[in-house]
Amino acid sequence: MKFISEINQYIGGEEFSPALKIPFSPTKFEDLNRVEKVVSITRNKRVIHIGCADHLPLIEEKIKKNKWLHKLLIENTEKCIGVDINQEAIKYMSNNLHISNLYCINILTDDIDFEDDEPWDYVILGELIEHVNNPVEFLQAIRKKFNGKARRIIITAPNILNLFSAKYTKKNIEYINTDHRYWFTPYTLAKVAHESGFKNHELTFAEIVKLSMLRMGIRFVKSKLGMNRFYKANCFSTVILTADFD
Repeated sequence: MKFISEINQYIGGEEFSPALKIPFSPTKFEDLNRVEKVVSITRNKRVIHIGCADHLPLIEEKIKKNKWLHKLLIENTEKCIGVDINQEAIKYMSNNLHISNLYCINILTDDIDFEDDEPWDYVILGELIEHVNNPVEFLQAIRKKFNGKARRIIITAPNILNLFSAKYTKKNIEYINTDHRYWFTPYTLAKVAHESGFKNHELTFAEIVKLSMLRMGIRFVKSKLGMNRFYKANCFSTVILTADFD
C-alpha cells in the first residue's frame, strides 16, 4: 500500500491539517505473521538484521516454534548479518547456536565495517523502533551509516489502529508492552521515516489479531482448504514499512 500523492504532501510537510482523515482499511492484506512477511520480502536477498537477538530468554522457545526471525533470515536469504547492542545475547548466539556474521554494535555511537563491498538489499528493524528513545535520531544514524551500502529498509512496529486495541480502548484500558515508548499508525511511521531521510514508503500489515468466533471459524476452514485469506488493515497488530535509503 502506498499513500496517495495528497497524503504524501502532508507527510512531507508541504501541507498541514489539524484533523486529516486518511483512509487505509478498505485495502485487504494477506494473512501472514510478521516473521513470515519479512522472510517473504527478503527471500534470496542480502540483509543486515539490526536487533537480531530479539529477547535473549525467548530465543530457544522461538526456535522450537520456528518463529525466531534471525534463524529464518539465515535460512532464506543469500547472506545475513546480525547486529545487536546486547553483548550477552551476541555471545550466546555465537557460542551456543554457532551463528556467524554477528556484530555487537551501538548504532548511534560505533563505527561499522562489515568488510563486504557488495551492496545490501535490506536493513531490517523488527519490532525495534518503538523501544528506542528517539526514533528519528536512531533512523538518521542508520541512514548515515548505510546510505550507499544498502538499498532499502524494513521497519516493523505495533499498529495501534487494530480491533484488539480498540476493544481495550472502549474499556478505558491501555494494553501495552511496558518497554514501549511510542504507538505508531501507518501515517506516523511513514512520517518518522520521511523525517529520517527515507523515501518511497510502502506499507503492509501482518499478525492477525483475535477475531470474532465466526471470523476465526471461517479463517480456520479456509486454512484447512489451502485458501488465501485476506483482511482489512485494522485486523492486524503490526504495520510494516519498506522505504528507499535515497
